Order: sequence, then C-alpha cells, then structure tokens
Amino acid sequence: MYLLKLAYRNFFRNTRRSIISGISVAIAITVIIFAQSYMRGVIENISENIVRLISGHIRITTKEYDRRERMIPLSEALDLTPELYDELNHEEILIISPRIKFGVLLGEKELNIPALGYAIDPDKETNISGLDKRIIEGSYLDASSNGTIIGNELAKRLDIGVGDTLTIITRTAYDSPTGINLLVKGIFSIGIGGMDRSVFYIPLNVGQQLLDLEDRATELVIIVKNPNKAINIAREIRLHGDYSIVPFQYNPILKYINTFSFVYSIFYAIILIVACSTIANTMIMVVYERTKEIGMMKAMGLNNLSVAGLLTLEAGIIGFVGSFLGAVIGGILSYWLKYQGIDMSMMSSSTSADMPYGPIIYFSPTPMIIITGFLFGLLAAIIVAFLPITRITKLEPAKALRTV
Repeated sequence: MYLLKLAYRNFFRNTRRSIISGISVAIAITVIIFAQSYMRGVIENISENIVRLISGHIRITTKEYDRRERMIPLSEALDLTPELYDELNHEEILIISPRIKFGVLLGEKELNIPALGYAIDPDKETNISGLDKRIIEGSYLDASSNGTIIGNELAKRLDIGVGDTLTIITRTAYDSPTGINLLVKGIFSIGIGGMDRSVFYIPLNVGQQLLDLEDRATELVIIVKNPNKAINIAREIRLHGDYSIVPFQYNPILKYINTFSFVYSIFYAIILIVACSTIANTMIMVVYERTKEIGMMKAMGLNNLSVAGLLTLEAGIIGFVGSFLGAVIGGILSYWLKYQGIDMSMMSSSTSADMPYGPIIYFSPTPMIIITGFLFGLLAAIIVAFLPITRITKLEPAKALRTV
C-alpha cells in the first residue's frame, strides 16, 4: 500500500510527461476498439447479405455444380424429389427454398447486356432475402405470372421501367438457345452495387420452364433456427447422392475476411507497442533523473524487488489512466456508430455481385472488445516499461549516491 501511495505521488512529479504518455496510450486503445468494432460490423454486414442473398444458412448443390459453379452448369441441377425433401426433415430447419441461377443477355432493343438471373419461390424468399421490402417502384413478384423484378441500376442501363417488357436470351440445361419476354413488375434496390447493376429475379416455375429444368433447381437454400448451429446441422444432414452441403460460415468471402482480421490484430498490437514506447521513454527519464534518490532508498534498505515494484506501479498508473480513457472514448464512439452507422454507398456501388457489401456499416462493439482493449493497453504499458526498470535493480547504492 505504501508503494502504491508513493507511485501515485510520483505520477504527479512530472505531470506533463505523464499526461503525454497516457494520451498516447489512450489514442492507441481508442483506435483499436474503434477498428475492432468496425471490422466486426463489416463481418456481420457481409454475413447477413451472404445468408439473405447468396447461400442461406446452409446451401445444397450437387458436387459437380459446386466445382464448376462459375460456369453455371445448369445440367448439374438438383432433382427436387419428395425423397430429397424427406431427407431434409430436421427439427432445426425452418425454410427450404429452391433457386435457379442462370446467366443471360438482356435488352429491349439490342441484346447486348450480360446479367445474372435468379428463379425463386416468391413466397419463401420474403422470409429469406426480404426482396419484397427492397422494392422501390412497382410491386413484388407474383408466382402465377410471367413477371420479373430487376435492380435499379440495371433498369437504368436498359432504359426500362415498371410495365415495360424485358427480353431474355439464354441457354437451357440442354445447351439449346431459348428466350422469353417478361413484364417488369418492380424495381428493387439492395444497396450492393454489383447486384443492383446486374441481377434480376423471376418466379421459379417460369425459370424451370424457360431453362428446361422441370422439378429441378441449381441449389437449395436452407434457413435454420439458430445460425450458430449451421455447421453442426450441415454435418447431421444425410442425403443419398453426390451433394455439396455447405454452411454459410464456410463461404470463401467470410474465410478471407476472418484471415484478414487476424492480420489486423497484429497491426493493432504494433500500434499499441509503439504508443506504449512513450511510457518506456518516461521510465528511462525517471531512472536517469532519480538515480540518486533510488540509490538512497536502496541504501536505507529498500530491496531491488521493491524498487522495481515502485517503478512498475508508476508505469501501471500511466497505462491504467491511458487505457481507461481510451476504452471510454473508443466505447462511446463505437456504440454511437452502432446506431448511426457509416454510409459506405460510394464503396458498395463499386462492389461486384460476388462481394455482398452493404451500403451502411453499423459498428458492432461488445463489452468484451472494450474490456480486452483496456487490459491489453495496461499489460502492454507494464511490459514495455519493464526493460528500463530492470536497469535500476543492477545499480549499486554507493555508485548511485555519487551520481550528479
């Protein structure tokens, strides 16, 4: 307790130097908490869009289709048999929705714009992709009519609107040319540039007829009760056939982002160590300025451990104050942006349909991020200050007392 009081008193012996050291730590902790909350928000944003627009919680295709997916091999589609649905009878599964993905050429006058089409079950997709809530003009899909909804940017490229006719040219599952005229029923805006520029949706039965895929689909999208159990549920599904069953956590985009997050963690550590170097500099100055004083304390019976403990407490107080301020500022800023969000529309407008990056990023701070940032800052401050502190333990009292 005596050493703590002495360390507290010494903290104010050179207030300016202590404050500068504390501020550098506070800035580093603020940046770390801010960046971690942002990255977590980005991951949640992309995860939600992957689940809603690309794969659901679990995606089922044939293995050959999964292997050649970039070529969109319609001939490798799933057979939607009653037996397949019976095998997917799992207590954790809420929705099973078939989709057909296909490439086309679009145009009203000249067929020269490539696009990506999805044939979907309109009723089921309202609970998955929520496309009915993304309509900005016109109405949502009707399963009983030859209609389509298209992205707002795609509509601009084609110079068409609600009520116009959209001509589709593509190839069937048997590689023969086919086409159809569809009524534009609605225009949607997802906020993901690549999808708004190149994606349109049609009813599943229309797509099956157009592509010669009766009772077939290129994929099944599954929604489960608890997304955190998606991996285990995927492992529990047993299908008789050559199928690829992939939970959304295994999506290559998410795996890449998680790897990138690890690299960022190393970057955070470097920032913190650099910031804490000011504490090391402070302790070097303390050792230099108070050599004679420390020599006197050692001559009066204070052992090396007590001296090192005193200086460590001083460094710890600076680290504590800086880390606490950084945790408070970083936490307040991150929680504010959790509800305010950052508009990334300029960036999302340049993304591709394969990178579902939403227009607004809402930060996702957690108490654990803030507490970890605080503890990490405190620990780093003590560790960085330890090297100059150990130098004083080797100093002999008599030699220290002769220091000018």
